[in-house]
Amino acid sequence: MNYPELILVGSATANAERRTFQKGDVAYPTFGVGVSDGREKTTFFPVAAFGRYGEAVAKHITKGRQVLVEGRVQVSGNGRTSVVADRVSLGASTGAHVPAVREPQ
Repeated sequence: MNYPELILVGSATANAERRTFQKGDVAYPTFGVGVSDGREKTTFFPVAAFGRYGEAVAKHITKGRQVLVEGRVQVSGNGRTSVVADRVSLGASTGAHVPAVREPQ
């Protein structure tokens, strides 16, 4: 089940990790984003990106890097919640972003 789009602004909790589906024919990166409420609470979100865009994301996401993630919430059959990224922008310190490539939905 997919939900409406959301925007997360936070820090990558680890370098992007390349994963593959069980068949092994499609690779995709995953990474976590920690979003702070500005006081003392941080909420962590697992994020995945797919296709050509996922390959580009994997090269740029490193632990501690500030990121802005635009995507949608996805709830799997077992109730796990994650974010599927449509666009990832890197922190303002570099002014760079991963080129926007939207995969067909």
